[in-house]
Amino acid sequence: MVMTTQLASEPYKVFFYAPDRSTHHFFEQDYATVIRECSNNFTTWVVGTYARLQKTQINCEVVSVMPKQGIVIADRDSLANHYPYLGKVLLICAKGDREFHPSAQLHVVQNPTDAQDHRNTLWKPYYLPIWLQPGLMPRLPARCSLVENVAFIGTRSNLDKAFYTEQWTRSLSALDCQWLPIFNPESWSDYRHIDLIVAVRSFDQQPYPHKPASKLINCWRARVPAILAPESAFRAIQKSDLDFVTINSIEEAIDAVRTLKNNPDLYRAMVENGLVRAQEVTDENITQRWITFFQDCVFPEYDQWISASDVYRRLSFGRRYLQLKANRAIRKIDSLAKPYQAVLGALKAGSDRNRT
Repeated sequence: MVMTTQLASEPYKVFFYAPDRSTHHFFEQDYATVIRECSNNFTTWVVGTYARLQKTQINCEVVSVMPKQGIVIADRDSLANHYPYLGKVLLICAKGDREFHPSAQLHVVQNPTDAQDHRNTLWKPYYLPIWLQPGLMPRLPARCSLVENVAFIGTRSNLDKAFYTEQWTRSLSALDCQWLPIFNPESWSDYRHIDLIVAVRSFDQQPYPHKPASKLINCWRARVPAILAPESAFRAIQKSDLDFVTINSIEEAIDAVRTLKNNPDLYRAMVENGLVRAQEVTDENITQRWITFFQDCVFPEYDQWISASDVYRRLSFGRRYLQLKANRAIRKIDSLAKPYQAVLGALKAGSDRNRT
């Protein structure tokens, strides 16, 4: 199956890699329908990007096998753990929250921190916001500044264990609030009766440089103030304290709920600010950023790639492959050393107390 949108004035073609032919029907469906049926890296980055770019001047084609030459965009999951040298193919890997892929010369990342990290220079990361969640139902205006329903939207694994404790639920009850964690993906677009969103993967101070700012952007669009951990994606797009409330502990989360419940003016200010910020991140804006990415980065890079010698291309691929192996070895060593680091830290703390 091949679908194309061609303009004679556009000399470049972008291939969208969909190796599983059973997914090809997604490219013929409305994107909102696709996401309701199947939401993953492939449908978000490959199907979602195709859905927008095939309506522009970019020449698009869906393929199930890699071409011998050309520009290809693929998600990291579809590329899997196969690392072929692709010759005159310029591969763009939509990385998501996965690791870089050595067959790809360019990577699209969903967090600005991932692109700004100097350690990632070899992978040529380029930040583009993830496509907006379709079908989002905003909070009902009739709720005004009422704070009763405090919710988390997402998977259980992305919520800190502190929010499963009685301390949290009892504290909310004392504020005449109820805790409504929403783990069912079918309900993730419904903010109509939600008054506050609380989202903390962990209170471990990790920056999570591979995660997007979707939770915050959804709150802006849904007219719901957000109480969040200071993850790098949120901080990267923050412009003022009205964008979201930062918390570093369960006690601070409780204080944040109390403050917003007792201060209707602050609540309304955060909602109004969010509506302004949401205008900066629209599907139209993201589409234009993709077009700029292709025109200013991808097409010149492709011209240089196909004009380079085969020796240069192979050496470039080899460097990335060796870097992938090195990165994996470092992570393995770190994971093995982690338990011992905790023990050493405890011993050092005990030694310091004895000296004092």
